[in-house]
Amino acid sequence: MRKKKSYAGNAQSVIPVVLTGLFFVMLIGGCGSKKTETIPDLEEPAASNASYQQVTYGNIGTTNVLLGTAVPKEYGQAYEANVTVTKILVEPGDTVEKGDVLAYADVDEASASRKAKQQELSHENTVYELNQKINQLKQDKLANQQKQQDTAENNIQDAAENNIQEEDDMQESATENNTQETEAEDITSQIAVLQENSRYDTKLHEYRVQKLNEEIAALDALIADGTLKANHSGEVVYTKSLTVNRKAGAGENVAIVADTEDLAIELKDVTVQNYKYKDVSEKYMLQSGERVPVTEREYSTDELVLAKINNNYPNVLIEKPEGVELKAGELYPIYFEEKRAEHVLLVGNDSLYQEDGETYVYVKAGDDTREKRKVTAGAADDHNTQITDGLAEGEAVYYETTERMPSDYTEYTVERSDFQVENHGLKYGRADKNARVYLAAKEGEIVKIAVEKDAEVKKGDLLYIINTGEGKAAITEAANAIETENTSYQKQQADYDAQLAELENGLDSASDYDRQMITLQKEIAEADHNQTLQQLQAAYDTLSRGNDGTGKLSVYADADGQVSKITAWEGDTVEAGEEILKMKGETSDLLLVQMVSSKSVTVYTDDIAEVGEPVSITSGDTTYTGTCVGFAAGSNNLDEGCIYTDEDGVHYTFQTTSGYDAPAFYVRMDDEIVDDMGKGGSVDFPYISMEDVVVLPAGMIYEEKDAMNPKKVSYFVWKVEEGHLVKQYVLLDDTLTGNGKVVLTGVEAGDVLARE
Repeated sequence: MRKKKSYAGNAQSVIPVVLTGLFFVMLIGGCGSKKTETIPDLEEPAASNASYQQVTYGNIGTTNVLLGTAVPKEYGQAYEANVTVTKILVEPGDTVEKGDVLAYADVDEASASRKAKQQELSHENTVYELNQKINQLKQDKLANQQKQQDTAENNIQDAAENNIQEEDDMQESATENNTQETEAEDITSQIAVLQENSRYDTKLHEYRVQKLNEEIAALDALIADGTLKANHSGEVVYTKSLTVNRKAGAGENVAIVADTEDLAIELKDVTVQNYKYKDVSEKYMLQSGERVPVTEREYSTDELVLAKINNNYPNVLIEKPEGVELKAGELYPIYFEEKRAEHVLLVGNDSLYQEDGETYVYVKAGDDTREKRKVTAGAADDHNTQITDGLAEGEAVYYETTERMPSDYTEYTVERSDFQVENHGLKYGRADKNARVYLAAKEGEIVKIAVEKDAEVKKGDLLYIINTGEGKAAITEAANAIETENTSYQKQQADYDAQLAELENGLDSASDYDRQMITLQKEIAEADHNQTLQQLQAAYDTLSRGNDGTGKLSVYADADGQVSKITAWEGDTVEAGEEILKMKGETSDLLLVQMVSSKSVTVYTDDIAEVGEPVSITSGDTTYTGTCVGFAAGSNNLDEGCIYTDEDGVHYTFQTTSGYDAPAFYVRMDDEIVDDMGKGGSVDFPYISMEDVVVLPAGMIYEEKDAMNPKKVSYFVWKVEEGHLVKQYVLLDDTLTGNGKVVLTGVEAGDVLARE
């Protein structure tokens, strides 16, 4: 689901391109002025050029084209609980097998999290059971009230039957009876509401308990050994940056493994939610000019539900057609054809004339003559119209164009070739592996640096002390929160005791029910208080660790390591987020390339190399080669994630920032990294790469605007047919421009065109 390419000059990386006239008309005839003495009296528009086009069979309709890139399927590797990652064993480019250990997490922290979850589960069960008892007491109280009313009603009816009451008393009794019936209906309704609330609360409780038990089970599995194991075999293409943050949330990618044997074509910025071409009958790609039918990869209902929950819909994937070899990183156009009429006789729209509501054409009758002929038109598109009566295949019809025909040209034979636009990364250097950078959490003054460069430290050792001026306030605020909770709880309990005191002398059944319910509410309040107090105390303890209450904060190592760099010193004032010191990582044989802009070189800063794409570094007279093996997470792909299904169910995972200011990727060089690679060179790689396509010099392609709609633009070339020039419409995408333009359809290898 991550973004692989975006194309400069467009708001989106995939722009639908409309082609009208699915099969272009073969045009024949000569260029030159028309013979005015032989033209019938039909009023015609003025034109600077005229010729003939042949009547032929073809299709009427529209073709849309979406651009996609061949990508491997990705599998997120994430813990199912919140953890602190202590070490990642792999880096981009490594090959792993299913079950291999990828990372380790802090087991002690997981144990503390499990304890908190267990307390939350206990609180959930306690409060649920007490609320259910209160609900049942409310139902019993209403049922008892109903029973008393029924008894009173029976007594009234008995008295009426025995003629004990006078007439007025009978009327009063009847009114009272109606009131009691209304009250009985109201009580029945109240009981039904309480029963429905109980059912709803039970379902909600069962869901909460299920989720808590799942989280506890995940923590238990983590506590067992702290490892994260690969859920799929493949190549590692991403690892979480521990330099930025060792904390990983549940579902956060610690690594991503790509199955390089399972390639598909990902349509850029076209998600399953905004995809418009699902029901188009004909979808295909072109291989050496031949159509190859394609189908979309189907996402399961569970995957789509999970995508909706996370508000992150996956991009549409086109399956690799059987017998077609895809190359990772290559760009592939996908065609969506919608026909209005298939295999019908047609002519170009510029050959049709209207007179008195009738449609006419001029058919070539001789070298210098043409015949005016009435025809019946059918379906039409932007360039061609179906002819249902009046013409036969092979006849030549007159047309005029306001476009200038080349008067001096050479013949150009169309060939298929490769097309590539280069991109350049100017900022690069050796990547860090498992390095840990300690950043200032708040602005302040460094009071003490407790370690030296190259010193070995253990988890829990003091690293530095910073005076933020906020330490005392933070602890005071946390202590006040605890005091406020205690005061609120005591007042609440006092209110309940006062209510019980008022009911103390009540001997009726209603008072007894009320006393029981208030007693249960006191127990719920106590359970809520204990749970809240535990959470507030945990927050206070966290703030207190390393905080002396005067504003001085002590920072401790969260893992074993060796100090490789100290950036700030005692007495320095630092900003929040500024680097203080760095722990040594492991030696990496990867280069990290960051896509920064340049005033002297064209750099597409929103684009990174694709996994598997070749790269080169030119420094002076030396060129070094390598391959892109992975990517970092930054502004270009933070909104991406992985959705997939395996034997354990459906998964959604996501990635967090790697901390770089620009999109970045990793390169493994073919030879050992040397210092000269970083001296004044650039990492060169494909921005756009296509194989076996028609590429024409830009000057051979002409633009035609619709007079009625200037924003509607068509493109055409001049084709040489039997020594004459004819107009041939072609389909382009403006993003596919470099040393020439890619023609998606309209001309093929072997066609002869005019080149001025």
